[in-house]
Amino acid sequence: MYIRITSFSYDPDREDEFIAISDAARDEMKLIEGLQSIRSARIADGKSVTVASYDTEESASAAMPKIQEILGKLAPVMTAPPEVQEGPVIWEL
Repeated sequence: MYIRITSFSYDPDREDEFIAISDAARDEMKLIEGLQSIRSARIADGKSVTVASYDTEESASAAMPKIQEILGKLAPVMTAPPEVQEGPVIWEL
C-alpha cells in the first residue's frame, strides 16, 4: 500500500464550496485505478489534510495527472498551493 497526504489551505468561509467541488469529483475519483480510499480532515479553520491510499506507488504515480486536474477545480477556494507528502506504508493496525 502507498499513501499520499495532501495538505490544503482554503478560505474557511468557502468550506461548503470546497466540499461541494470535492463531492462533484467523486465519480471521477472512483475511476482512478489503484485508488483504495480518500479521507479528508479539517485540522484548523481553513486547513485540511487529505489522505489517499493506493495499492502501489505505480498506481499513485499514474493517478497524478487526474489528481492534478481535480485539484485544479479547487483552486478558486484555495489560499495556497497544496503540499504533498507520500510514501509506502511501513506499519498499520
